[in-house]
Amino acid sequence: MKIKSNIGVFAISVLLIGYFFSSCDTKGRKQHFDADISGIEIEPVSIGRYEEVLFSLNPFTLREDIDPFVERFYVFLGNEINTEAGQQQLFDYITDPQTRELYLDTKEVWPDVFKLEEELTEALRYYRYHFESEPLPEFFTYISGLDYQYPVKYFENVLVIGLDNYLGSDYHLYSKIGVPTYQTFGMQPAFVTIDAMKIMAEKHLQQTGTIPEHFLDFMIYEGKVLYFLDCMLPQHHDTLKITYSIGQLNWLQANAGRVWAFFLENEMLFSSNRQTIIKFIGDAPFTAPFTRNAPPRTAAYIGWQIVGEYMKRNRDLSLQELLNETDSQKILNRSGFRP
Repeated sequence: MKIKSNIGVFAISVLLIGYFFSSCDTKGRKQHFDADISGIEIEPVSIGRYEEVLFSLNPFTLREDIDPFVERFYVFLGNEINTEAGQQQLFDYITDPQTRELYLDTKEVWPDVFKLEEELTEALRYYRYHFESEPLPEFFTYISGLDYQYPVKYFENVLVIGLDNYLGSDYHLYSKIGVPTYQTFGMQPAFVTIDAMKIMAEKHLQQTGTIPEHFLDFMIYEGKVLYFLDCMLPQHHDTLKITYSIGQLNWLQANAGRVWAFFLENEMLFSSNRQTIIKFIGDAPFTAPFTRNAPPRTAAYIGWQIVGEYMKRNRDLSLQELLNETDSQKILNRSGFRP
């Protein structure tokens, strides 16, 4: 990658604005992810394990056996369980050999969910600190049939987790169905809580009704999600939040200035070219315009740093106000970002 010496008028203006805001006094004010939750009490998370109930039933007396559980697992069963077509679909699902194999393998990796419940409870205590009036979601697990593109789903204040998408990066069925190797890294048990809280962040961002249009918008959107994880999971390592290895994170920390200069020199910030956006925001083995050592989602990492600096210099803002702020240019200008 060739780096030009003249980064342009826009880059200079950003640096000058950054200098001004970096001089602002922020002493004595904690960062948002340093929240004291010692006084925050919530009902401990209790995860409903739909897969354990479902696969314990006799497929040939399914309708009668499942009746006591319909209300508890209505999010999965709905009214379709009362129809012949719905019952047949459920019968086919639990008698499918691969689905049953997934259930048995999931049971080995996830004999219980006690640790996951503890992690989610802790995360929701931080969530309650930042969002006092927001309802807390219910949690359920199930066998998704390797729906690895959408391992966690959220709707109507219910969050469902496909545990078969978290059986370890070397689980044999992942490669069998064609999951790219670089994606299996995030299919380890440690990423469940991360993915669950990402969905919570995206719920808030979608409520603004604003759809990212330009490269900068997507970069700040991803940065907000990652900063949200900072606030909900302050004890989790950054590699988990952004799904990087230590080597990948180290590369970006060492080369953030080069990456940012590349974005500026190529006038990418206000580009709406989808191929360009996907190249630097989407998942991949590496970021091709740099080197094979460069991790994917480099723009997401830069957005994370911008948002972090913005909140560091504007500590009077709440996390909700950050998520509601739809002016990406304003966040960049007031961040004082200087990698």
